[in-house]
Amino acid sequence: MDPYREYQDYAIAQRLKVALGLSREVLSLGQYACLRLRVKEAPSEGLLERMNWGFWTNPQRLKAFLQKHHQAPYFASPLAFEALLFPEERARLVFPGQAGAYYLGFLRLPWLVMDPLAFEEALREQEEKGAALPLFLNAFHMVW
Repeated sequence: MDPYREYQDYAIAQRLKVALGLSREVLSLGQYACLRLRVKEAPSEGLLERMNWGFWTNPQRLKAFLQKHHQAPYFASPLAFEALLFPEERARLVFPGQAGAYYLGFLRLPWLVMDPLAFEEALREQEEKGAALPLFLNAFHMVW
């Protein structure tokens, strides 16, 4: 996986957790990169959890999260989800709701696990949405 896309997925999952009161911080790109190097050397469940490893793609982990937080207002629509983005990040999207549609698309995965064809199709759709999604985080567009 592209390390920048990995960080973007981490940051959005972490912003969701912060918005829901489940966490207090979002690591900077540099902090995340250092943590990523530590995981390569000595992976641990604690480090992987801190990195939100598999948050969007692990159906079991996602299902457990959704069972507790399924009524979060961010899940109401793609535009509602994009309340987690800064205005300048939303402006970098190709169309309004693009990031929301991508991330909310993962929420169906836990319920498709028992149907391998539907699960594969959903993953394929997510890959297509992901390929079209720009790197929109401010961390990637800082001007010095």
